[in-house]
Amino acid sequence: MKKIYIKFIANLLGLSMLMFAAWSFFAGIENAKEMLFVIAVLSSAMAGEVLMGDAYNLGKQSKKD
Repeated sequence: MKKIYIKFIANLLGLSMLMFAAWSFFAGIENAKEMLFVIAVLSSAMAGEVLMGDAYNLGKQSKKD
């Protein structure tokens, strides 16, 4: 379970950095700072989707055992 949590944090940080870098490249650093909340919410939703899929697969796997 700890491995899933670490993967979630890594996905969250990676997606946030990627989105912030892309937004600052296309719209400028000031606009990226203003959109930081939206970037954080969107990246946490995407990372949460991966987390829920991993948790579901782990639960499904443990039921087979």
